[in-house]
Amino acid sequence: MPVRAIVMLLVAISLGAGGQICLKIGVNQLGDSGGLMSVLRGIFTPYVFGGFMLYGLSSIIYLMALQKLDLSYAYPFVALSFVMVTVLSWRILGETLPLLRVVGLVFILAGVLTVAASYRAEAAHAPPVEPALERGQ
Repeated sequence: MPVRAIVMLLVAISLGAGGQICLKIGVNQLGDSGGLMSVLRGIFTPYVFGGFMLYGLSSIIYLMALQKLDLSYAYPFVALSFVMVTVLSWRILGETLPLLRVVGLVFILAGVLTVAASYRAEAAHAPPVEPALERGQ
């Protein structure tokens, strides 16, 4: 199991979730003017800019994880960002977390765990295959 790649994937997802929280805090500081110019000026506030930086770093680490993992395995893990952002929004931003939303998050976690378990099942039954590009095809 490629533990290092999975850790990198989880770090990337966590940084992306942190970026969401920073963006929300930043736009909350802008107020309710809602105009395009206000939002554009907000890009250079510390929280919004920091949120974009976290996204950028998240993307770089995600690409590094993709070098080691199949996309069909790695991408479903991105669903964990829904769980992380919801929990962080509740804890940091004081947003409500109704029971129905919690049930939805449990389903997401169950799906991600199912995908995670598929790696072992797939690896146990599949013979090693030489990639087509390395065979000169």
